[in-house]
Parts: sequence; structure tokens; C-alpha cells
Amino acid sequence: MLLLGGLGTRLRPFTFTTPKSCLPVANVPLIHYQFDLLGRHGIDTVVLAASPLCKRYKNLFSMAKSYGIKLYLSCETKPLGTAGGIKNAEKFLKNEEAFFVFNGDILSDFDLTQMLQFHKKNNADVSIGVVEIDNPGDFGVICIDNESRIQKFVEKPQVPESNLINAGIYIIQPEILNEIPSGTVVSIEKETFPQLISSGKKIFAYRHSGYWIDVGTIEKYWTANMDVASGKMKIASGKIPLQKEFVSSFVHVKGRLITGKNVIFGDNVEIRGTVIIGEHSVIGEGSVIEDSILFKNVFIGKNSFIKKSIIGNSTIVGENCELKDFAIADNSHLCPFTKMIGAR
Repeated sequence: MLLLGGLGTRLRPFTFTTPKSCLPVANVPLIHYQFDLLGRHGIDTVVLAASPLCKRYKNLFSMAKSYGIKLYLSCETKPLGTAGGIKNAEKFLKNEEAFFVFNGDILSDFDLTQMLQFHKKNNADVSIGVVEIDNPGDFGVICIDNESRIQKFVEKPQVPESNLINAGIYIIQPEILNEIPSGTVVSIEKETFPQLISSGKKIFAYRHSGYWIDVGTIEKYWTANMDVASGKMKIASGKIPLQKEFVSSFVHVKGRLITGKNVIFGDNVEIRGTVIIGEHSVIGEGSVIEDSILFKNVFIGKNSFIKKSIIGNSTIVGENCELKDFAIADNSHLCPFTKMIGAR
């Protein structure tokens, strides 16, 4: 099950026009990576728990099929939170065995097969995927005993008792659905899980030591793109339609360039660091692009400088512009000689 009910407010302006799970990561929608991971571990049925705007996800059915996955859509009439969204999809889940739940903004190489074995070995009611981070103070931390059974959750502690955080990947026994009230907003992280621990349910933490990132903010979204393009996030199968690295004698590439189809470059364009450019884009002569992400149908005028920025679909950037650390919404138009320096 994929939780897609959130509005993606921290990824605005891009989520005003595109659902978070469909935003491109190295020119491929984020949800492709989740379908690929699920399919590689033998999961062939997926329920999308979607917001009232669930019609935006109907084009995902053919995409899922290419990964051997049969898709169901569970639409909320109003936002219900993470646990509420799971409860709303109960008709798809109640007759199943233990089922996986993914937050919709997770990019990872979790070993789901091993996690399921861990869940069964411990006869767990819920298993929560966890990762270790160096600075957990900005997160809710998870405290466990010597057998990896979760003892408590502590939300954003000043002095963290643990460096383990919730990775947003769960295995849940169907009986747990009875513990979630219907038709109301419920958070699985802040309400359901603590209540289950208080009632004596067996909640275990499965540690993941590989790649993991929560693609929930503009900064983390930029990092995820850079990690996939650089190979830090390794893609194990050949099903994800990643573009090859661009090599050309007339574009000065000082790093790594990944492009979609039909990208046009003017003379003396320079690429620095890692740059991702979506299909049908045009880069004007003399422009320099550094460590940036351009969506589809972007036009960059001549002699412009783009650094550590994200530019949305069908955006026009006039000539002699300068953008640094900025996120530009879809369908924007920047006049020539515009200068924008921010913190994304």
C-alpha cells in the first residue's frame, strides 16, 4: 500500500500542478522507483491511498502494469491522515496476510524480503523500518530494547535517546485495522503506533543500512535527483526508464549530464556538476548550468547562469538571467536580465 493522501505542501510550488509521487527524479516519476522495488520483491498488488484529488493518479495503472503490479485506487472524500487512509482502504486489506505500507515520498533500496522474514520471525503485529541518522533531533526518534522491540516514540527530543528514526515503511497485520477508527483523521506515527505499544502489541524495528531519503522537501528532492543521477542510489533492475548520460563534442560537460528526448543546445553551453534536463527543452548559446534540475519543455535564453536550482515544466527563462538556489514553478516566465538568488 502506498500512502499518497498528503498535499505535498513542503514541495510547493511543484505540487500545485503535479502530485508529489509523480514528480520526476532523474526524469522518471518518483513512484516508478517504488513500483520497481515492490515488484523486485514479489509484491504484485498495490493499493494507492489517495487524496480527494485521486483522479490525478489514473494514468498510473498502465505504469504499474509494466512492473507486474495490479493497482487499486482507494480515494478519500476528505484528508484522513496516514492511519485514516489505511483504514479507508480496509476492504482491500482485511482478508490479506501481513501487508506493506509505504509513505509516498520515500526513495530507498530496502530489502523487503528480509524485512518480511524479520516480521514473521518475531511474530510481530507491526514492523517499522528504521534508519540511523547522525542528527535525529529534528525527527521523532524510536527507542528499542535488545531484541529490537520498540519501547516508545519520542517526538523531536532536545537530547535524543536514540539515533533511530521512522523510515516510513511498515509491515502491518490486518487485525491492526480494528484498532483504527473509521472516517476520522488519524496519524499512524503519532497516534496509532504509540497506542499499540501502550496496549501491549508487539511492535518491532527493522534496521535498514542502505540508501534511504524522505523526498518531502525541496532540498531533499534536489538531493534525491543528484543521488540517482550520480549512482549513489543504485537501481537494481532495468525496468526503470532512466536516460543515459549525455555525451557531446559541442556541449562542454564538466561533470554529469542526463537529458530526456529532443533537448536542443546552443553553441558554447557549459554544464558543471550534475545536471538533469527534461525532454523537449532548449538551452540557449553561452548559458551555464550547474547542479540543477530542469523539468520538461524548459527554455533557457542565451548567456544565462543557473546554479543549484529547480525549474518547473514549460518555463521560459529569458536571456542573461541569473538563478541561484531557486525553485521556479511550472509555466513561469522570467524576463531577460532577471536575477534571483534564494535558498530554494
